Amino acid sequence: PQVVGHTSEPRDPWAGYKRCLEDLPDCSHVLVIQDDAIPVPGFADVLPVIADRHPTIPVCLWMSAVPANAAGRALRAWGKQTYIPLGPAPFVPLVAVLWPRDTAIRFREWAQTARGLTRADDGNVARWMRQTKTQFMVTVPSIVEHDDFTPTVKGGSRKESQGKAKDRVALLLARDARDHVW
Repeated sequence: PQVVGHTSEPRDPWAGYKRCLEDLPDCSHVLVIQDDAIPVPGFADVLPVIADRHPTIPVCLWMSAVPANAAGRALRAWGKQTYIPLGPAPFVPLVAVLWPRDTAIRFREWAQTARGLTRADDGNVARWMRQTKTQFMVTVPSIVEHDDFTPTVKGGSRKESQGKAKDRVALLLARDARDHVW
């Protein structure tokens, strides 16, 4: 694994996310996972299966109760299917995303010339998704949890929500990723 670290003041999640997409190794997929993500047991075992199933589509491995439209689809899909399309959304849940390498490169190239990008990495990725009509899938259930006891990277006035913020914890979380047919 290649670990990418980034610090900035003011805090800038977008700068860190861009760093994760630099100098990509020669591989089929790249996992970009936040340092406060907690994989469930079996996480590493199922990544090759997910990558094989989605050779060209990025897959979000975590989703909270927002965006609401996608969360509603995830709840309806629970127990029936293991992926849903994210669809047009105001942001992409970037806690853990399995990017096909070629798609990550296309995104990185777009970001180099896009105007008006913000510090919000999830909003910038969503803007690219909408502008390019790129499909993202979301696993149902999530196979990582977002450590809600860690303050948000962007800083600001938001404090830890002590595991209670529906937008910071997984909507549906697998006990073991190997228990599902990916």
